[in-house]
Amino acid sequence: MRVRGRLRRLGPAPQLMLALAIVLTACGGDRGTVDHPPAAPSDPSASDARWLAVIEAAPRADDLDALTQRVRDPLGHALVVSPVSCFEGLPEGAGDGYVIGAVAGSREEAELLVEGAGEPVLFTASVTILCTD
Repeated sequence: MRVRGRLRRLGPAPQLMLALAIVLTACGGDRGTVDHPPAAPSDPSASDARWLAVIEAAPRADDLDALTQRVRDPLGHALVVSPVSCFEGLPEGAGDGYVIGAVAGSREEAELLVEGAGEPVLFTASVTILCTD
């Protein structure tokens, strides 16, 4: 109770600073390990080649909305809905719009992800990812 009385006498600005110091101290401890995959390199030339199993290609991203909703959960983090220009290595038939599919480390893994989501594979390509989130 004595501390609370002293804080009231300090006024709102010092109280706010004290609260901020307490929060920052509490947040500054050991945070443990993070289970997230490392971020993609910012230099596209340094990107690893990946496999992209494409489900559909469309002129506009909006054209892929219904399909995106259908495969969002089964594909999880492997799901990609991106402009064709974000990939180096796509065949000419990909067009110049957008693609939706699954990205994985191998051709087989990418195709199995798409097939496991209940969709046919339109085509699969070894690509370099040029865009990052």
